[in-house]
Amino acid sequence: MNEVSKTVVDGVTHAKFPIFPKLAFWGKMKKQRAAKLSLVVLLLISAIGIVGPWIAPYDPTESNYEAFLQGPSAKHVLGTDAIGRDLFSRILYGTRVTLVVAVMAVGITVVAGTMIGVISAYVGGFIDHLLMRIMDILLALPGIILALAIVAALGPSQTNAMIAIGISSIPSFARLIRAATLVIMSSGYMEASRSIGTPSWWIILFQVLPNITNVLFVYMTLFVGGAILDTAALGFLGAQPPTPEWGTMLNEGKDYLSDAWWLATYPGLAITIVVLAVNRLGDALRDIFDPRTQK
Repeated sequence: MNEVSKTVVDGVTHAKFPIFPKLAFWGKMKKQRAAKLSLVVLLLISAIGIVGPWIAPYDPTESNYEAFLQGPSAKHVLGTDAIGRDLFSRILYGTRVTLVVAVMAVGITVVAGTMIGVISAYVGGFIDHLLMRIMDILLALPGIILALAIVAALGPSQTNAMIAIGISSIPSFARLIRAATLVIMSSGYMEASRSIGTPSWWIILFQVLPNITNVLFVYMTLFVGGAILDTAALGFLGAQPPTPEWGTMLNEGKDYLSDAWWLATYPGLAITIVVLAVNRLGDALRDIFDPRTQK
């Protein structure tokens, strides 16, 4: 049995009741071979994003018309683009840009979506109905269309792309968090907390949020993969040339598929690897945090 921790708020002793047992997280991660591989891949890609600018062999924005559309070679490992820029250097630089946009966009989604979902489920009544109808209206629009509309209104830039992708994912995330919060709200210890006069802010901060943390981690990883794909789709409206970004590079390479296959292939492969690793890690976290697997 887990111990129930107690604290005093406004002169009244309140308890923080656990709903999930403590998990031997790393022990379960070690049993997930695909999850370990995905985690290693993501850590490696994150490291590349950090050190990429220092290990890139060429300036990613420097044009070299003597190396116009050269295929992969010893001098240019992944070839060059339409104005002679080294593709390998641009992918290394673009790693940081792509990951930052995706992570910041998911951060916006998580913060706003969690607030809306938790408040909606906890307060209920008219507030719940109003917030969910607003989310339903936004969900009626395809996420990419909503993101395009936001970028069109704010203007094309990397920051606006992050905001657009983050806002477009809030409705679905808020509904998921609301569902998880409703499960917590139906627990007996929540009624006990309310009956002894525990303040609402205390219940939300120390009873609701800690008990949906597992769900948050799983949803976050799954949404990161979607954010990376949305970043690629909005590449032409996000990071502006000559800033290297995988989605922008993929968009530029599509016009040369018949003559320079490498321009679209390698950025597309990089996006595929990251999204696959993130989604696989999300699946593993879902299995690890599933109460039915607890022993």
